Amino acid sequence: MKTRVRGGFTLIELLVVIAIIAVLIGLLLPAVQKVREAAARMKCANNLKQLGLAAHNYASSHNGVLPPGYLGTYPNLGAPTGSPTPGYPGQFVGVLAILLPYVEQDNLYRNMLNGMPSDYLNLNTVYNPWWTYGPTANAAFSHVGTFLCPSDNPYTSTVGIFLGAHTYLTSTGFTLDYPYVSMGAGADDLGRTNYVGVAGYGGAYAGTSSPYIGTLCNRSVVSLAQLSSGDGSSNTLLFGEFLGDADTGPRNYSATWMGVGTVPTAWGISTGPDPSGPAMFASKHAGLVQFCLADGSVRGIRKGLTPGSNPWVYYIFASGWQDGQPVDFSAF
Repeated sequence: MKTRVRGGFTLIELLVVIAIIAVLIGLLLPAVQKVREAAARMKCANNLKQLGLAAHNYASSHNGVLPPGYLGTYPNLGAPTGSPTPGYPGQFVGVLAILLPYVEQDNLYRNMLNGMPSDYLNLNTVYNPWWTYGPTANAAFSHVGTFLCPSDNPYTSTVGIFLGAHTYLTSTGFTLDYPYVSMGAGADDLGRTNYVGVAGYGGAYAGTSSPYIGTLCNRSVVSLAQLSSGDGSSNTLLFGEFLGDADTGPRNYSATWMGVGTVPTAWGISTGPDPSGPAMFASKHAGLVQFCLADGSVRGIRKGLTPGSNPWVYYIFASGWQDGQPVDFSAF
């Protein structure tokens, strides 16, 4: 009787096979990561587009007027926080909260306003901030997927959460102020956002006469007709990506969708562990930050726009709706 012995791999052959498999995995993983990031970037662009469409749908229901960026100080739109009364005089409800019914969040919107004064979201009324009322504070804990970029996780912040954002005049110009709550103070699960409105160079701190003011500012009232007769919807930034932090390093801060409505463009778009990161539009995408224009299209703007540079100038022009300056998007 014959016995057939099956051949096997020698140790050297086995090691060669393992080495080949390791090389193939090493080549495949970067490709998989690139595909995942491309998909995440496309999803992010779609979220921004949905916000642009929501703003247009809001305008269709409000005599052609776009939503305000946020409900901050009034009647002085650039008043320092803490004046005329201690704390934050104004609702500080942001544009995303106002757009809830237009991103299929009708129930959340109704819960947010249930039991609130009927004119709480009116442009010319002033109430205490949203975090001082039960209905709005409770609604702010809801997580809304449309407000989140899949390339980031703002829920990993470890220092604090921005409850609002406001630009106001100082003796040397203007500053950006964030009321915030520290992590561990009972608000760690507040709903976050990766998207905010574009306030222009410095928002409404200089009043509506500022040539580089954005479409979404403190209690802004800009109609689509005005936008068309101004710089045009295809030349004006409407929403952009925002981290509330630098785009690298540990995640210290993040922003609530309820209150952080808009931020200015004055400080450019940095990259890396920039300490000014919380004041800038920023993203976790490699090399670019995505913006939705007022016509609903989405563009990427490269990171590293520093104040005073030629690309930064075009960025400022694109963030204003009535400056009359041509915008060369290929420059940035």
